[in-house]
Amino acid sequence: MDRVYKIVDLLLKSDCPLSVDFIAENLNVSNKTIRNDFPKIQQIVEEANLKLTRKPGVGIIIEGLEEKKLRLEKALKEDNSYIEPFSPEDRLNYILKQLFINKAPITVKELSQSLYVSRVTVQKDLEKVEEWLSKFNLSLKKKPNYGIEIIGNEEEWRKAIANLLALTSNKGYEELKELLYDEYERKIDYKSISKLKELVNIDYRLLEKIITKAEKKLEFKFSDEAFVSLIMHIAISIKRLKEGKDVKLSEEMLNSLKENEEYEEARQISEEIEESFKIKLPESEIGYILLHILGTKLLEGKSENLTIALEGQGDSELAVIMAREIISIAERALHMNLSNDKQLLNGLILHLRPTINRLKYDLALRNPMLKEIKENYIEIYGVAWMTSTVFEKYLSVKMPEEEIGYICLHLAASVERNKNPLKALIVCASGIGTSQFIAARLERSFRQIEIIDVISIIELKQRSLKDIDIVISTVPVEVNRPKLMISPLLNQNDIRRLGIFIDNVYSNKSKSDEKYSIIDKSLIKIQGDVESKELLIKEMCIDLVNGKYVDDEYVYNVLEREKIYSTAIGGGVAIPHGEVALVKRSCFAISILDHPIWWGNDSVEMIFLLCISEADREKSKKWMRNLYNFIEDSSNVKFLKSIKSSEEISRVVEEFIYADK
Repeated sequence: MDRVYKIVDLLLKSDCPLSVDFIAENLNVSNKTIRNDFPKIQQIVEEANLKLTRKPGVGIIIEGLEEKKLRLEKALKEDNSYIEPFSPEDRLNYILKQLFINKAPITVKELSQSLYVSRVTVQKDLEKVEEWLSKFNLSLKKKPNYGIEIIGNEEEWRKAIANLLALTSNKGYEELKELLYDEYERKIDYKSISKLKELVNIDYRLLEKIITKAEKKLEFKFSDEAFVSLIMHIAISIKRLKEGKDVKLSEEMLNSLKENEEYEEARQISEEIEESFKIKLPESEIGYILLHILGTKLLEGKSENLTIALEGQGDSELAVIMAREIISIAERALHMNLSNDKQLLNGLILHLRPTINRLKYDLALRNPMLKEIKENYIEIYGVAWMTSTVFEKYLSVKMPEEEIGYICLHLAASVERNKNPLKALIVCASGIGTSQFIAARLERSFRQIEIIDVISIIELKQRSLKDIDIVISTVPVEVNRPKLMISPLLNQNDIRRLGIFIDNVYSNKSKSDEKYSIIDKSLIKIQGDVESKELLIKEMCIDLVNGKYVDDEYVYNVLEREKIYSTAIGGGVAIPHGEVALVKRSCFAISILDHPIWWGNDSVEMIFLLCISEADREKSKKWMRNLYNFIEDSSNVKFLKSIKSSEEISRVVEEFIYADK
């Protein structure tokens, strides 16, 4: 019984209100944890037609008919498979689980009683169940006085239950992964995995040993996700074969699979399974195990040059080609040099090799981190999505978002490696031993920081911070740099806090860099006599090319646009610009003339040459709006023209370009 059940049980057994303090002390958790559980507790109580009443200054009590209290108490104690209907999503998972578990059809009445909701609610939930099943080309067979059952193709049935395994039991996929990879004993905790075993009740520890043995014997390793995915697949296969259900692969496909060198590996695993679980695996089942191997196998060891190691090896060589194209697309989109990152290239090759087989044979690999990836790496996920064209080009398939998420992680890691490390100063009370210990731990744990110096609190007063980005101390310090105080022993909580601290510093730093990145003082010129707008545009564009802001063709492109229409906008100002596709990095080049020149039919003395990259297209709307607002006021133009220093012009332009108006 989990914590929420225990709280409900405590309240049911009490005739008087219980305080949060009392409940928290009984369960050995914080008051905040108990309060966070209130919504779930309230829903359980209300679904049982009881009332959860909070009495300020007194406590909490469950009110209602005694027989209903006894009924709820009995349900919590005796029905181990009972899942509380905390939400419609939980009810959906529960109903799906019951349909997959039960060999015989299940009735609406049975579901209604086990979920403690009305038949009408169950009927509505069944509509959602049908919608979920339709994704796997499965459906519900409903007959009055008979019940409900799932019907459809066996292969799709297995895909559906594998998907449910990943969704159910409080993110059971991650739970299973953690249990399989126990930090100390690497064994499965059967009490914790009981909910998963309701779906597929087999000896997971034995299955784990078979796969681990195969890894050692065959000298290759599965990734964590692939390891769990394969165990799920085999577990489901065993369950269904025992129920008289098997899958069929075409003779043509089987023969094709047998040509793979990995077929022998699949056959050996199959023999181990047959011997351990006393079951006969048909040839098609061996084929499916092989498909999982082809879709998950990773190369053992890390070759310094995988591109050479995999040359001429079919799909492996294709992985090299695709990895290079992905990096090329990402470089252009992120405006970063990633081609020298060997770790990125090797990581992508190793990932793409099994991915190619997964996509070829329509095998899905779940990405339990997808939601977090999308939330934490918005821009990089967009870049990863752009690389899906590579998969369409070489494999003629649409890239699933789960795979895009994994590509995003590889790119995000490379971006992190490309960041300039934060220069850190370590400050301790006195002891050199403690400070050196902390420095060693930090260097080992955080590659994003470079430790510049380790000093005592007394030395801090004389130490300049010009070369320092962050200060990490074991004592309180007053410095004009981002700082974090940690314990002298640098415990796990400190490591976690440091990770958050470093991320925040980088985040604030990137916001600051973004704010000033488009204003380059070297591109601000106060000009004397200028012969023509054409010569001025050439001169300004050459500076942009030399600064690696634009491609060489940008000069020609801007001049051609000027021939079509003048970019003078009145008030003595012109805003020439070229195509977005030719811009590498956004910037404004500015020329302020001592004497006006003719710009078409207008007299111009101030030129803003605009370079907007594809990545900044959305942000540029605000920049342009602020620029036009500034120019509309002739006194602003006059004021800007009166300034004789590029530094001061830069400051003024930055102020109005980034104004939050």
